[in-house]
Amino acid sequence: MRDILDKLEQLNESTGLANRKTGDVFRNSSGDEIIFNNIRFFPDQGGKLEPDELDAAISQVSNELGSEIQWLNTRSARSGGFAVASFNTPEGELFYGRYLENIKPDFAGNYVPNQIGDYKFAGKSAAKVQSGLTPQDLLTDRIDLTVEDILKQLANKLGTDNALYKVAYTLSMGEPLPMTFDAPSDESFTGFRDYFCEILQPIALQRGQYTGNAGEAAEIFLGGTFEGTLISFDDSKTAGLSDSIMTNSEGKSVKVSTKGGKGATASTKNLIDSVNELQETENGRKLIAKYEDTIEIMREIQKRGQAGAPLYLGMKYDIIDENDARSILEMKNKAPVSLADIDELGLSDNLVTLAKGRGTANTEKVNLYYHLMAAVAFKAADEVNDKTDFSKAAADILNNGALVQVYTKAKESKGQWTLSEFDTVYPGDSIKGVYLSASKTYYSTGIKGNYTFKIDKGQGKPKDEPAAEGPGREKRTSSEKDFAKKAADIALGKNRDTALDKTPNTMGGVGRKKR
Repeated sequence: MRDILDKLEQLNESTGLANRKTGDVFRNSSGDEIIFNNIRFFPDQGGKLEPDELDAAISQVSNELGSEIQWLNTRSARSGGFAVASFNTPEGELFYGRYLENIKPDFAGNYVPNQIGDYKFAGKSAAKVQSGLTPQDLLTDRIDLTVEDILKQLANKLGTDNALYKVAYTLSMGEPLPMTFDAPSDESFTGFRDYFCEILQPIALQRGQYTGNAGEAAEIFLGGTFEGTLISFDDSKTAGLSDSIMTNSEGKSVKVSTKGGKGATASTKNLIDSVNELQETENGRKLIAKYEDTIEIMREIQKRGQAGAPLYLGMKYDIIDENDARSILEMKNKAPVSLADIDELGLSDNLVTLAKGRGTANTEKVNLYYHLMAAVAFKAADEVNDKTDFSKAAADILNNGALVQVYTKAKESKGQWTLSEFDTVYPGDSIKGVYLSASKTYYSTGIKGNYTFKIDKGQGKPKDEPAAEGPGREKRTSSEKDFAKKAADIALGKNRDTALDKTPNTMGGVGRKKR
């Protein structure tokens, strides 16, 4: 019976990741998306490895990738091979591994479920209604395109007699707007305005067919013009912050953001890139000076990585002290425990409260390293979001970076559609807030990456999983130099027990002093 159920499950999910195609979308319950790149199997000729051979293969592949493999299941005595799937995510390229008993030479026969954590394969039946007019629907190649590249793909997909192809072609020829044409009988006006025009917007910018002040962004970031830029619509490049990116021959870029849209997710790299873009303008340099504290948080999160960042922020915002941080690190390789026994483990009162305050599905087998790291990560995110000006500062930084906001103005009448204009705004105001988020990366069962940043693009503060409630702690004070040294030592795992024991427990408040 179990064999029959397994086969039915496999049929329901096709043949799993082995038959996915580059560009396939995986979506979680919150609507966030990651993009499938490829999957590899080891041993790559098929067969089964001995335990020591499996160790060597994993080590070799990890070195080749230059990144940690995040395992989706637990290795067992029967494991003789593994698969590694690559995905583009807002945090960059991530690699997920799954242990298998053996590898079939026909890789399509190796079943790996269509699920990565909370992310599941989003087939056409699961996708939101978009009328099939998005760049992802119409363009097979979406990176570094000329206008001619785009037109060729639209011609192949839609046909040269299609009304929407004709609109794109006419716009590319420099014809001025407004442009009125017969409404296609098999397309929706909303799909045209909200999705197809994402393809038209960078074409209009290149051809000068826009109103507003996008030219200021081109002057600052592209040396004066959008002409001759290459256009990308790929999710790994736009990372949710924009709908397309225009890049010149020197590698300088301007992002194009369509008005509206759901909340997106950004990585620390996206924010730091925007900070670097601000160096190009006098106003930008003023913003960098104004938001020094926020930029410091961004850089520290990026520098300290997925394990160091929560501990750094936890100490900075008085959620844990240095001894708590060290205790968490020492739990990394410890066996799971029952939360019922937490009082008997010799932990500080603060860690006991943090552990009890965070829910987990299996309270009998709790990995305290992951469990407490998640508890600290969520509470630290709350501190940053609720008690600092981080949200406003980061939004200001992104809006003043190389990001042009575009409003499509179009109207529908009986039997006809009119594309009136593309109105542009720089600096934009499409990003209303930026919120530090631990909800997609920190779990009681594992760490799936560093903090992300949820972007409010007009629909209000994005919801996040609630953090564990913990006790209030007495504030401490110390010099900024002492704090930075302790945080660095603990996050990097350096053994400074003696020195730390002699240092008074006098950490400072949440803010850094201006330098």
